[in-house]
Amino acid sequence: MNEEKFNDLKIWFHNYVRSFYNDDNFIRQNVILKEDHSIRVCENASLIAASENVDAEDYFLAMSIALLHDVGRFEQISKYRTFKDSESVNHAVLGVKVLKSEKVLTSLPITEKRIILFSIVNHNRFRITGTPDKRTLFHAKLIRDADKLDIYKVLLDHHRKRNEEPNPALDMGLPDNPNYSPEIVQEIMENKVASIGHVRTCNDMNLTRMAWLFDMNFRETFNLVKERGFIDKLVATLPQNDEINSLKSHLNEYMDSKLKDKKPLSSRVTCKKSFTGLCKGNYR
Repeated sequence: MNEEKFNDLKIWFHNYVRSFYNDDNFIRQNVILKEDHSIRVCENASLIAASENVDAEDYFLAMSIALLHDVGRFEQISKYRTFKDSESVNHAVLGVKVLKSEKVLTSLPITEKRIILFSIVNHNRFRITGTPDKRTLFHAKLIRDADKLDIYKVLLDHHRKRNEEPNPALDMGLPDNPNYSPEIVQEIMENKVASIGHVRTCNDMNLTRMAWLFDMNFRETFNLVKERGFIDKLVATLPQNDEINSLKSHLNEYMDSKLKDKKPLSSRVTCKKSFTGLCKGNYR
């Protein structure tokens, strides 16, 4: 993958998304939400890939996967009016179908095409399935991290604006009340990725997202979670009590342990300045 091919994919992506713009405010709001999400995930992927000192080919491959990872979301929200896969369709599988039917990847080498499709279909699974080679596994892990980082932002933005700009698609039909499941708290205290089987409220959904820390793969991901204050901000949306305070301390201690005795942070600063904006396009 090179920058020229990435730019071709970017043009296709924005034109494809634009085809879902319409006068239905709910659809348009959520199409734009996922378009902006994809751009930010691409920027997160650029930071993680650069911090791992990948070559240009793998850098633009990571960017391409990130830009395309949620391409199934646009048809999903337009057809089913929900982002809840269990009530509509697996958006990752749908995204792969879209890329194949639109012949978006036909000009790419078979290896790159395989890595892109594998990474997309695995980006929303509880865990990566199959036995990929080392390069494929790297990209599958990278998109999962980059995606989680921006979902944190989306959740916090939604919580802050919920009263003025409600969006039922982000609440997944869950009640917004002070309750939360002790089973999820226990899983987090045991360093487990929390099961969605215990999710009954919006608080539970936020708890399961915080448990994503235990499925993050790159030091840069932890750097960005800490730098952006995501855990503390998500904890602040929950009922404030001793149990939640203990959970907050546990998550921050886990994050700090992942940042100790690793390679230095200095390589990240230049990368931030160099690659910001590559995913964006003036199409709206």
